[in-house]
Amino acid sequence: MSFRRIEYFLSVAKHLNFTKAAKECYVAQAAISQQIKQFEEELGFKLFDRGGIGVSLTPAGEYFAKQCQTVLTQYTGAVKQARAIADGIKRDLRLGINGPFAQDSIPGYLRQFRQLHPKAAITLREGGREEMLESLVKEELDVVVIPDYGLKLDQRFEALELSSERAKFMTGPHTELAGRRYVAPSELTGQTIFRVEGISEDIQDQPLPGYLARLGLGENPIQPVKTYLEATILVQAGLGIALIPGGMEGKLTRDVSVFSIEGDSFRLRTIALRLMPPVSVAADYFFQVMRQDLEEEKKE
Repeated sequence: MSFRRIEYFLSVAKHLNFTKAAKECYVAQAAISQQIKQFEEELGFKLFDRGGIGVSLTPAGEYFAKQCQTVLTQYTGAVKQARAIADGIKRDLRLGINGPFAQDSIPGYLRQFRQLHPKAAITLREGGREEMLESLVKEELDVVVIPDYGLKLDQRFEALELSSERAKFMTGPHTELAGRRYVAPSELTGQTIFRVEGISEDIQDQPLPGYLARLGLGENPIQPVKTYLEATILVQAGLGIALIPGGMEGKLTRDVSVFSIEGDSFRLRTIALRLMPPVSVAADYFFQVMRQDLEEEKKE
């Protein structure tokens, strides 16, 4: 069985048309038809039903197509990694970050990574959560560290939980809430809440908006922002409040006040993501650094 033959099969399975598959694979239609016929003979079962109205996958063919796609993806990833190792230059790390966790722990991870791979270049990029995810999918970044907030991930990604912290709110220095340690949800009614980019407005779809609704703040004005820096500046100006992980409290400017909701236990997660199957040697090494550090923390 050759990977080329698998590619032909998957192309026909995608288009359900031999002519379109032949064009996509840059071969003659007769050649791709012959390859599929030989593939079926080799396997011992039919992949397609070739009726008068067109081509369709058999039940066995439909199942086999899904499995072949996984195999081909793994093969492609393995080739990329092996080529990177052979080149000897692909241990360079391209890291994307969003959210407050990065300032706290990422410098330590990068320091450990550099100690293990002193010749590796490290590129750091900050941006909105959706921007980071898109860059990861396009393989422009090797690893991204972003807030979770109910992010729906499929089998393309491996996720590593880096932190889970209680939720708090920050407010400006000249508001009625400044200096308070605890605040009742009813006191926040009508306040503009700055929402970090990437959090869905659908309270049924994401836990954070649902959390606000449970607090009775579902009707509050919501203003999207890309980063916590933007949220902090707007809060400093007294234009609203913003939800933050509890661990961020000690890293804010002096004139920002932080408070908790009475009786609240909602938590905000930060995760590291990489593509699967692995397509980046650097991502492998950086995940190893983070995973080992987290395991050591659990032992303490």
